[in-house]
Amino acid sequence: QITFMLDAGAWFVKRTCSSSARLGSGRSPVSSKRATANLLPKLHSRKNGRGSMFVVRASDGTESPTMDYAGALKFLGLSESASSEDMVRAKNQMIARYENQEDKLQKVEAAYDVVLMRSLMKRSQGEVSDNRVKYADVLSPGATVKQNLPPWARDLTTKLPPRPAFETPDNETLTQCGIALGVLTALTLAQGCSQPPGVDNPPGLQLSLALLGSVWLLRKKNLTLSRSISLALLGLSAGAFVGGAVQGWLRVDIVPLGALSSPSALVSEFGLVGIFAASAFLY
Repeated sequence: QITFMLDAGAWFVKRTCSSSARLGSGRSPVSSKRATANLLPKLHSRKNGRGSMFVVRASDGTESPTMDYAGALKFLGLSESASSEDMVRAKNQMIARYENQEDKLQKVEAAYDVVLMRSLMKRSQGEVSDNRVKYADVLSPGATVKQNLPPWARDLTTKLPPRPAFETPDNETLTQCGIALGVLTALTLAQGCSQPPGVDNPPGLQLSLALLGSVWLLRKKNLTLSRSISLALLGLSAGAFVGGAVQGWLRVDIVPLGALSSPSALVSEFGLVGIFAASAFLY
């Protein structure tokens, strides 16, 4: 909440300063009280329609392309009910993701400014998404727990990697994941069906290729190698967990599913799905 309010204050100062800079040298600068009085009616006069557009400024002061509220939410991966903590977290994750891409960073700042301005408008009109949060010094339950931890534990939590976040993949990523998944699942199914009952050779080659392909796709999202590997293994673990539950229910080693009597092949099919789902939808 405090970070959010600091960003709100920085945004207000930036707008006030830019307004003052545009005044002629023969005019006196606008005071903060007068600027506030001029700005609040404008905020109240703008409606909250989803189609409304805002021209925002990136952090370097240059004019950014117009972006509507719905587009800003989609770009940051936020919902309309997102809290201020969610906004700050999404902004930080996007900045870490596009660390060396100046155009993307400016777009992140522009999108954040749009959702920040809309949040300020809601708060000025008494429309808050979370009625439990009234003031900047009101901590969320998670922040309260973190505050009560010993210093060494708080330092440890700040060094933890960010949790996985979801995004809507583009058509190119979906196509690549779909082709790779189709080929590897077909090979795994063929191997499982070709093995006689009682023989169960895990499809290690297919899983290795899937993990390599997943890391390659995640690296294309400008993720670090360690995070790409972690997300790929997370997808494999989730898929294998679901596959193990299905195998425990079907027991293809006892009652074959058609020509398929290999438990490892069945579990691996779900593992492959998990790997490429992580590649497409996580970052």
